[in-house]
Amino acid sequence: MILRVEDTDVARSTKESEAAILEGLKWCGITWDEGPDIGGDHGPYRQSERIEAGIYKEQLEKMIANGNAYRCFLSPEELDEMRAEAERNDQAFVVQSPWANASEEEVQAMIDQGKPYVYRFRVPFDREIVVDDLVLGEVIWNSDDLGGDFVIVRQNGMPMYNFGVVVDDAFMGITHVLRAQEHLMNTPRQILMYEALGLKVPTFAHMPLILAPDRTKLSKRHGAVSVGEYQNRGYLASGMVNYLAQLGWNDGTKQEIYTIEELLDAFKMNRMSKVAAIFDTDKFKWVNGHHVRRLSDEEALAMIGSQLKEHGIVKEVSGEFVAKASQLLRERISTLTEAVEELKSMMHFDLEEMLKTDVAQPYIEDGSIKETAKLLLDAQAEGQFDAIGSDPKAMQHVAKQIGKARGGVKKKALLVPLRLCLTSQAAGPDMNLFFEMLKEVDDNVLCECVSLEKRLEMLKEKFLEQPVHAS
Repeated sequence: MILRVEDTDVARSTKESEAAILEGLKWCGITWDEGPDIGGDHGPYRQSERIEAGIYKEQLEKMIANGNAYRCFLSPEELDEMRAEAERNDQAFVVQSPWANASEEEVQAMIDQGKPYVYRFRVPFDREIVVDDLVLGEVIWNSDDLGGDFVIVRQNGMPMYNFGVVVDDAFMGITHVLRAQEHLMNTPRQILMYEALGLKVPTFAHMPLILAPDRTKLSKRHGAVSVGEYQNRGYLASGMVNYLAQLGWNDGTKQEIYTIEELLDAFKMNRMSKVAAIFDTDKFKWVNGHHVRRLSDEEALAMIGSQLKEHGIVKEVSGEFVAKASQLLRERISTLTEAVEELKSMMHFDLEEMLKTDVAQPYIEDGSIKETAKLLLDAQAEGQFDAIGSDPKAMQHVAKQIGKARGGVKKKALLVPLRLCLTSQAAGPDMNLFFEMLKEVDDNVLCECVSLEKRLEMLKEKFLEQPVHAS
């Protein structure tokens, strides 16, 4: 695999854009055998450097010598008139340049006058061009349908895409060209040039496009941003590769979550779809969430911990609180950047605000919250919370005791008031894990934390020292 930088578009090609491409590929775990950063036997690896080396000029001169290319002095105005004439006659526009058969003297006279020109490839008449595409199967064109003689070198000496890639692929020993289906119409022109230069035609595979949900071309408003931007948004490389690999391909099973190693084992070109795929940001996030949950404790600490440090939640990525927080958050987020808000939400405790919520009203009215609060304080007095941190089922034991005291109420009727009293929220993480984490709060933690002891004290003040009224 060779990494080649096609940088002949001067306006768009910068050192920064090249660096971003290389960095994005490396982040995804995609590596190459040769390229501008590591060298190799088939350099230079930037088209701009290959122009300077005279690689395209040499092949252009071969095509001129064998009659496959010629200088064309048609002006833009003349081409516009030819195009308009074709429209007036309701015909397809086909370039038929008068310079295709000009004498050497006529050409030299124009050069002496300093007239600008391009180089065009002489398309043969009525030639059948066949490609056995690895995705689409046999595709056949007739050379008469290609729009006539096409430009291969611009006025400024820059090779056009079709000419440049033919030369580069041939002289870099490229055997397989896998690209988007929008390049399919370039293929017959490229095959003609391979043949004109006496070069071996590579194997082609034209893969389905990735479209927006409305089946239009993917754009930034649909989420088509750089790989680096998704990295900044907290997506994992493994999640990105997993999701993108399945756009236009599947292995015939219902499996959706893969490691990169599993993808390598499962991938076969004959499972590529011919139909365009849809880029679904919600599905992408769902896939990424599975990869977040597959992170090891060490990976979670490094990745999630760095998010917490970056946003001022903790001073350093160290200590038991950060370790436990990372493991707890790993199960609850889909992207790394969700970690901060998720932790803040978990840590937030506002008893008064909770009592005003709709979800709390039924449990206030039937007395469940007040009864649960009293039983929690009884459990505290009996030392039942002391086992948090040493007994992974400490909170389950507390819940079981409260359930018995409340006459064996159903699970929801037991757990919702219990969670509301201890976390001020109706849903959330495993409470034993949460309070184990809360127990580890130390000077490294910078965000607001309400300890279990403080929460129970607030319950006491609210329910044992004053009556509760439904709002």
